[in-house]
Amino acid sequence: MSFEDEHRAVILLISADRYTALHQWLQELLSSQTTATEIKLIDLSGEFNVDYGELTANNNCIIHNFNHAAILERLWEQLNPHATEWWQLLDIANKQSIELPPLPGIDDLTRLILFSEALDCTSSDTLLIAILPTPLHALKMLGMAQQGPALIDELLEPLLNWWDTTRKTLSAVEKILRLRLPSSQKLRLNDALKNRFHLLQKTISNRSDHHFTLILDGKHYKPEQIKRRLSVAGMHRALPHLLIVEEASKAVNIEIKNECQNGPISTKESITIPDLKQKVTTTNTNNTYDLIEKWNTESLCVEIFLPGVSKVGLNVQQIAETIHLTFNGYCRRIILPTEFSSKQCERAQITNGWLSLWFSTG
Repeated sequence: MSFEDEHRAVILLISADRYTALHQWLQELLSSQTTATEIKLIDLSGEFNVDYGELTANNNCIIHNFNHAAILERLWEQLNPHATEWWQLLDIANKQSIELPPLPGIDDLTRLILFSEALDCTSSDTLLIAILPTPLHALKMLGMAQQGPALIDELLEPLLNWWDTTRKTLSAVEKILRLRLPSSQKLRLNDALKNRFHLLQKTISNRSDHHFTLILDGKHYKPEQIKRRLSVAGMHRALPHLLIVEEASKAVNIEIKNECQNGPISTKESITIPDLKQKVTTTNTNNTYDLIEKWNTESLCVEIFLPGVSKVGLNVQQIAETIHLTFNGYCRRIILPTEFSSKQCERAQITNGWLSLWFSTG
């Protein structure tokens, strides 16, 4: 694996179907480290319950566990002084965080907040290991991480903009009735949180900034079933650097190897840990191998690596300056760069795991 800067933190991501596989991978990795290496282990799964003494006996490892309730309470305390007028308007000013109604997906948001904080405070020459939830959950979460501040802005911004407009129209009523309508600014992301989400976005979007190992259970699975699971990674732009399929049949191993051999995914049949000593400064020459999207501005063509995705069932639709891909119920949005923004997608073809899109030259 290659890293752009040899003097920055090494970031490893791991997700596995089986607890035993995850434990073996982590045990082998940590046993290869010494007390000279600073290690930070972030358990984002909330489920990894092991003997920490066993893992940290011969190394300098600090473990941080995901605690949704604690993060939510901390966020509530940070917002409270600034958004009191809003809480009074919504009649929740006197509530504690534990009394707030649960929102779908809010636990994934708090996971990403914890991860972004860990990235922000991790010094150089540190090994940062993030244990992700099980594969399907992890791939969706990594897709969310690549949205950066927009993950929250896209949810709140339309509502807050509407409120700003409404507040202006009610200004006369506000004066007559001596009301104090709150400003939307107090609910917008602060700069510190925005910067951390930008860092998270960059780290996950850029494959040279991290190494992602995905361990799937291959026992009793057919090739098409594993390919279908692999397609979810591409549809969330969360392709692993290393794909391990345990106890798979010979047919599955051959199919997966063929599916991944034309792209930047290594495949193994048993637990393998990354070689941390193999730190090579990224150059324009060797970085091309790690690309999962290749934009050619001369021929107006883009190639997107989507292993496991087939022509049958794949829908490609362009709306304005965005390409929307749909496959097996999953959607992926691709914002066109400036050179393509005024062009129209005319043709699509998928070969050897790569989706090629050609745009009009007129």
